[in-house]
Amino acid sequence: MLVLGAGAVQSAARNPLEKAAADVIAATTNYRSSLDRVLAAYERELARHQEMAELRQDLYERGVLSRREFEESRKAYAEAQRNVEDTRRAISDTDRMLLEAHVAESMARLTPLSRGRYEESPGLVRFGGTVQWSLTQGTRGIERFFQTRFGRPLPISAYGQTPLHDRMGFDHRNALDVAVHPDSPEGRALMEYLRAQGIPFISAWGPIPGAASGAHVHVGQPSPRLTARP
Repeated sequence: MLVLGAGAVQSAARNPLEKAAADVIAATTNYRSSLDRVLAAYERELARHQEMAELRQDLYERGVLSRREFEESRKAYAEAQRNVEDTRRAISDTDRMLLEAHVAESMARLTPLSRGRYEESPGLVRFGGTVQWSLTQGTRGIERFFQTRFGRPLPISAYGQTPLHDRMGFDHRNALDVAVHPDSPEGRALMEYLRAQGIPFISAWGPIPGAASGAHVHVGQPSPRLTARP
């Protein structure tokens, strides 16, 4: 009978999560690349519609173009704008998801934090928390803090499970993502507040290749489940 040492057992146990994270990273990177190509095409289309709209505006004002043709041109321009804006939002969401996948891969190699333990390293901050935080009951206090401190609403980028989390296989049902860079004044203040309240969180940015633009503060425990999906 083969007996594994403690280190080998730990390595074997974490391999599935690391493999799942790597698969998600590959799938998300491919999706991100496709969005870049789509955005370039939409931006070219927008520029064309903008030029056409300006031309037709002039023709309409001179009475050469009918109102129907003028309105059709405006609708086409507005649709082109929406396509660009929607794609840019999708890219932003995908950057955040790519960062989460890199974090999951990195954390699969780390020892889970014990209750109340805080750890800060270049580009990664995590806090194990001392309270049983709940998304539905705990978010309001964070919102009040941020509004009072910075005079604007908490910039929530993901509240609980989202379609993108479903697509990428992340369990985000009891977590909150806040769109602040962890190294910004807002990010630092938020992390200090969360730690003082005993609320668990994870923040990552910087040294994770290609994912810095998705930097945010993840409030709640790490995802207990991650499966790669196309």
